[in-house]
Amino acid sequence: MSNPQVTLFYHGLAPNPPKVAILLEELGVSYKLIGKEFGDGENGVKAPDFIAINPNGRVPAIIDHTNNDKIVWESGAILLYLAERFGKSGKYDGENLDEKAVVWEWLMFQVSGLGPMQGQVAFFKYYHPVKNLDQSVYDRFTNETYRVFGVLEKRLEKQEWIALDKFTIAGLRGVAFFDLKFDAYPHLKAYVDRIGKIPSVEAAYKKLQEAQK
Repeated sequence: MSNPQVTLFYHGLAPNPPKVAILLEELGVSYKLIGKEFGDGENGVKAPDFIAINPNGRVPAIIDHTNNDKIVWESGAILLYLAERFGKSGKYDGENLDEKAVVWEWLMFQVSGLGPMQGQVAFFKYYHPVKNLDQSVYDRFTNETYRVFGVLEKRLEKQEWIALDKFTIAGLRGVAFFDLKFDAYPHLKAYVDRIGKIPSVEAAYKKLQEAQK
């Protein structure tokens, strides 16, 4: 791609970069994908050149080439930045302070609760299983994830979208599965499935998958 507006750093297994890619698709912003590896290898997120971009050594991070190569890291901050920078009339982050507060609430709920809990479930189940680890450790994170699912389920019983009455940065498919059961959360399951069929979501995942080949 020649002269992309934004560069997005991602990792194939990380769940947060797709949310950024989805918003870029929604906004019609051209972007280049650069894959990073876990660890401190030459292309790793802990390598000095990437630490200079994101001192936390995580993905996603972006460079906005339309704004003096402005660097933004942390998924929530990136979504807020992109919605403000490229969005129109608060379409994705609220049109006034009251609406923005609702979007902020649910976005912070996702980045501080839903995301970290699911990350711990994935870590202990798939990436760092420990023999003879007390079952209570697994139960702690699994049960807390289900509790968070319950909050989202009650929200979706009352309205179609997580925040406001439309697709916003607070609803960019932050739910993963990890063999978790959705029998008790039919509205959440339907929401996740519905989000997955939105053209911008399909396009973002397709580009990410192709970039990994």
